[in-house]
Amino acid sequence: METSASTASMSTEKTTSNSIIIEKDIPGKVISINKMKHYAFIRRTDNNSHQDIFARDISIIKVANKPVFFISDLCTFDIIKTSRGFEAVNIIIVKRNIDSISKFKKIPKKKNNTNRESEKRDSLELFKSTM
Repeated sequence: METSASTASMSTEKTTSNSIIIEKDIPGKVISINKMKHYAFIRRTDNNSHQDIFARDISIIKVANKPVFFISDLCTFDIIKTSRGFEAVNIIIVKRNIDSISKFKKIPKKKNNTNRESEKRDSLELFKSTM
């Protein structure tokens, strides 16, 4: 009987250590992003007295493309309490802010290989002429 009581207490400990959802369906807006570490901070739009809430991009659900945050995205989310504080989970992007996406820097196109080869040939000729 002692073994069954100890296993029952162990299973209770596991459920209490899991995170419990504190609030559900909270509207918010993404205010800062760290793309390298895949997280963002979301500001609640229903109540300004709370601090910004940490969110991981892996917590985004119901997206057609890659789950990433953009500045000023409108979203709804649930809040859980973790050992480090509050965290947003079950994040649904309600509206993407297209303006913030268009402000990204354009990636320059690579030069053609023909230009590189001509540059190499010119530099080789210049080098040979100095000898």
